[in-house]
Amino acid sequence: MNDNPDYFLRENFGTTELGEPASTAYLGVKEGLTYIAPFVEDRFLTERTGERTTPVGDPPGLAKQWASADADLAILVAPTDVVDSLAEPGDIRAVARIHQVVDTSGGHEHVMTQLLSRREGRRRRNAHRDGFSYDVSHRDEDFYEFYRTMHLPTMHTRYADRARSVEEDQAYRTLFREGVLFRVLRSEEWVAGSVCRIDRESRTLNARLIGIKDGSDTLREAGAQTYIYYANLDWAACEDSIDTLDFQGCEPFLTKGTFQYKKRFGTTAVIPRNNVFGGLRMLIRPNALTPSVRRFLVNNPVMAESSFGGGELIAKYFYDQDNALRSDILHNSPGITESVSINLDEL
Repeated sequence: MNDNPDYFLRENFGTTELGEPASTAYLGVKEGLTYIAPFVEDRFLTERTGERTTPVGDPPGLAKQWASADADLAILVAPTDVVDSLAEPGDIRAVARIHQVVDTSGGHEHVMTQLLSRREGRRRRNAHRDGFSYDVSHRDEDFYEFYRTMHLPTMHTRYADRARSVEEDQAYRTLFREGVLFRVLRSEEWVAGSVCRIDRESRTLNARLIGIKDGSDTLREAGAQTYIYYANLDWAACEDSIDTLDFQGCEPFLTKGTFQYKKRFGTTAVIPRNNVFGGLRMLIRPNALTPSVRRFLVNNPVMAESSFGGGELIAKYFYDQDNALRSDILHNSPGITESVSINLDEL
């Protein structure tokens, strides 16, 4: 077995919300174990009875495992050419991840009046009245205070054992030293912040680390987290050297709260331009169209690459005789050009 396997298999077993015994299988790149697999498992299985993760190795090993995967719901995440070679009729194709970016090249007034939603514009003004403001820092001591007292506690509060982040030294060298620290203040007290990396070649501000003092839910509910996004947007729109603010990514499901939330900040949904996720695609294989599998697909529309190319996205919705299409799950966002409806009874 390859000491540094390209691909992994993670299997989960349990019970669905309909009370059916069921299983999931994730096959693919290591990154999917952190992003895609947990989303699918959490949405599909309400109770877990077992899990196992094993290295698969190289593309031939992946192909063998994918051909024999018999889980009720199997997910594959791999480079586009590998996905192309393994896709079969009935497989549902999607992107592996999306980013949400804001074009700030039009200047501050354009961004705040034309791109930011009216709701968020009102909330931003109210936040100012409530004493919120921000400044930027390049001081090392501020970075370490942010990372240790805001970022890490926030990740723990959000994700507990599943917390994921960049290690402190790497974050200092590759993010902070190549970017800027935003300090969000409330009545002059530093309560939240974010570290953003600046890609000078592409003129992009990449929002990377976020944190609230002590991971406080009280401060988050008071608006500290939302004000971080206002600060990022305000600064990027005022900087002549920045044309794009990248609010980073999320899994390619319309039900992701991150996706729906960040639409309010004038974002466009795009396929990531980085080497890690930009060249990956996803296959969803419903090996058994049980009531639970059907419900999962209907309740979790996905984003896929348009067949016309050009990097544009489409939304894929599902329905069948017993489950109406979830039109209440909105896909309206720049970057998503259309929606398609797939009848599971014909899959």
